[in-house]
Amino acid sequence: MKKVLAFITIIIAGIVLFYTTGLTKELQNVPAMQAWFQQQGWVGYFAFILLCIITAVFMLPGGLLAIVAGIVYGGFIGGLLTVIGSTVGASVSFILGRTLLKDAIIKRYGKQPTFQKVMRGVDENGVSFLILTRLVPIFPYALQSYAYALTPMRFERFSIISGITMLPACFIYAYMASDILTQGLTLSLSIKFTILGIILFLLTYIPKKIGQHKKMI
Repeated sequence: MKKVLAFITIIIAGIVLFYTTGLTKELQNVPAMQAWFQQQGWVGYFAFILLCIITAVFMLPGGLLAIVAGIVYGGFIGGLLTVIGSTVGASVSFILGRTLLKDAIIKRYGKQPTFQKVMRGVDENGVSFLILTRLVPIFPYALQSYAYALTPMRFERFSIISGITMLPACFIYAYMASDILTQGLTLSLSIKFTILGIILFLLTYIPKKIGQHKKMI
């Protein structure tokens, strides 16, 4: 119990620290992060993955991470690093939610509609619901990992599906950011972005319509 309380205290302290010191704003400062990672060489790869993990565990804003990775490392490596970091981060959050933080999460979030919908969705639809919520931002993404930790879903299944469903968006955002940086806004690039935008839209729209049809949410 002492270890659990200590870990919960660290999590809370970390969240407070990030918000009170303005570090959350730094996570959205693309030029600053770009410059820092470019100076780190190979170490920057591991630092970026660690940043993704910290962002997931502490439920910090991480929507720009794929863009930063694309700008710094290019579309392919940037997308790959984002997928790896985000998948590991979600997996770590899942493990924490199922072990050390389980009681705290149930006490803090257990009665919230988001958690109740996840529980009901997994119970009624299983893996299909996980795929739906990973592709469509129905619930706060960082919170989902902790919510799924309270369901009977297996860890391996959660991690693999999370990684696969995050892959398209991570690579699309990384490639778009990289192309804008290297080529500027050209006609051909605008056409490519339009195609990628349609693909990304379909990846979210189709599962959402299927989910509505099956009354998943």
